[in-house]
Amino acid sequence: MNINSSTKLLGIIGYPIKHSLSPTLHTLLAKKYELNYVYLAFEILPENFKFIKNVVLTLNICGLNITIPYKEKIIPYLDEIDKEAQYIGAVNTVVNRNNKLVGYNTDVYGVIKSLENVDIENEEAIVIGCGGVSKAIICAFEELGIRKVYIYDIDKNKMQMLKEKFDDFVVLIKQNDIDEIVSNVRIVVNATPLGMKENDPPPLNLQKIKKEHIIYDVIYNRETQLVKHAKDIGCKEVIDGVKMFVYQAEQSFFLWTGVKPDTKFMFKIVNKLLSKK
Repeated sequence: MNINSSTKLLGIIGYPIKHSLSPTLHTLLAKKYELNYVYLAFEILPENFKFIKNVVLTLNICGLNITIPYKEKIIPYLDEIDKEAQYIGAVNTVVNRNNKLVGYNTDVYGVIKSLENVDIENEEAIVIGCGGVSKAIICAFEELGIRKVYIYDIDKNKMQMLKEKFDDFVVLIKQNDIDEIVSNVRIVVNATPLGMKENDPPPLNLQKIKKEHIIYDVIYNRETQLVKHAKDIGCKEVIDGVKMFVYQAEQSFFLWTGVKPDTKFMFKIVNKLLSKK
């Protein structure tokens, strides 16, 4: 790919952002399909986020991925929001359409695709963490026929917002309840940032994990303690963040370019990048 004066700009915004594999993945996708795009990572300080719309329009950025901690904060700066993203209350993909910023949530698609071969209908789940990604997970669980979701976050306001959004589908729990709930549900989800860094503690008591559990961890940049422990004890279904990451990226790339990329190629890139870490 030759960068020239016609090259279109895509990117990802977040804080922190240096761990992201998105720039390499999407730039290689553009090269594969001979599209004149380049994709960069932009680490935006919280105090500078208020300028985001002016920056996107001024630089004519064609599309963005949005990650922690801006999936909800981006919404007031958008001109339009897709119905699903509006229902969830979180946006992870923005398309610049003729200077109108349109928000989508491709995380829901990513969750559903990553669970397409796992039977979870009528099961119960616990989701630790109530940020933007957890909204997409709970929405996907609704679509997939899960019966009930227990939620916990250190931020009580975030818990309450999810309760108001999903009503009786979610049950608020206290930190002291986590061990008991984990023991009684089949699906355990880490939707916190815990695990992104090597020395991060696990989000829950690993001794409560049983072989029968389905473990779902949104962290993709490294193998978390939760994922490693679940594999070590022989859990039948252990899904790390790689599947969700690839499938949400597939949908984002399609929204920006109109090209549906080959996910086998995408998995190959991501796994190669992760093996070098």
